Amino acid sequence: MRGRADRPKGRRGATLVLSAVMMTAILGFVAVAVDTTVLAVARHQLGIAADAGALAGASALADERRLNPNMSLTTIFTSAHSRSQQFVEQNTVLGHKPVVVSNPFNSPSGDVVLGYIANPLDPSSPFVSDMSQAANFNSVQIRAARSEARGGIVPAFFARAIGIDGAAVRVRGTATAMNYTIAGFSSEPSRNADLLPFVLDRLTYEAMINPYISTIDQYTYNAETKRVTNGSDGIKESQMFPVKNGYPGNWGSANIGVTNNSTNTLRAQIEHGVTPQQLSMYPGGELTLHQTDAQGKPYVMLGGNPGISAGMKSALEAIIGQPRTLPIFDPNGSGGNGNNTQYKVIGFASVRVVAVNFQGNPKYVIVQPALTRDPTAIPGKVQTGWTAGGLIRLNLSR
Repeated sequence: MRGRADRPKGRRGATLVLSAVMMTAILGFVAVAVDTTVLAVARHQLGIAADAGALAGASALADERRLNPNMSLTTIFTSAHSRSQQFVEQNTVLGHKPVVVSNPFNSPSGDVVLGYIANPLDPSSPFVSDMSQAANFNSVQIRAARSEARGGIVPAFFARAIGIDGAAVRVRGTATAMNYTIAGFSSEPSRNADLLPFVLDRLTYEAMINPYISTIDQYTYNAETKRVTNGSDGIKESQMFPVKNGYPGNWGSANIGVTNNSTNTLRAQIEHGVTPQQLSMYPGGELTLHQTDAQGKPYVMLGGNPGISAGMKSALEAIIGQPRTLPIFDPNGSGGNGNNTQYKVIGFASVRVVAVNFQGNPKYVIVQPALTRDPTAIPGKVQTGWTAGGLIRLNLSR
């Protein structure tokens, strides 16, 4: 009988050699895995930084001052560049701040590039940075990198043994601020719709947003302070109430989600919006233009009340400067008087109340176009222009 000591020494040596070879291979795989993981983490963190910068820049492009057709875009574009760079650099990549080089002349090869995408939901829709399209710019493209010229390459740990110090990582992020018309409102849990229970007639609204027709410009809205002061800001205005035009209801209030508006109901809707329960009264919980007239044009009928009472003054004053949406009605197809008024609503428009006066004569409520980000609003058609206001939606488009 042979004991352990009698095993051949050659077999033991072969096992040691095989173990050494396998250990080397395993360590090699571990080294590759570690360096690859570090590279992947760097790429992921850099992507987050690029997306954050692109979203911040796109948000800056959706500036209220673009409602002024004569506004110089230089200040807005400078702000978009600055905010993009700031938000990229607020994110770290492997513990270090990314380096973004300023691109004040908007070179197409720069780190921060402003441009226009006609349809951000279509990957084939081109990103156009030509300054001839500056009035339509709605997107920001970020080229972020960790390279020799951008904060240093991503270091390697084990690959250095074979002469590889690391690798450069480059990512691209693009975000778009889309300006939509408003197609309606949907019932969202725990969220009221910023919809005013009043109507504005189509002709008056169209005159207000047409710079060649409207001449009223008495108030200025400051987007930074969110305050309204006397003076011109280049954004035209209209009287929401009253207008002596013989239209039904004398530009009175509209019943939204209710059959009859008490002063308390109107005040609550003015200050706090239309509730989900009130919107649930419409088909599918959505207030939209779900009817079609003989010409095939969409509309929805809203009942009306005689007008604005003094009890609503404080509510209207409380929302001065805040974006709200007004139903736009067509006098053709509307009718009735007082509580029997029926408005043929053909659209919705984003506005802000800039002045309220219920004392003496004349009494008035004055509005101007605005941009809104109301999450209950349903996007309609994409608008290339900005002067009519609209619904803003931010998207990571690339």
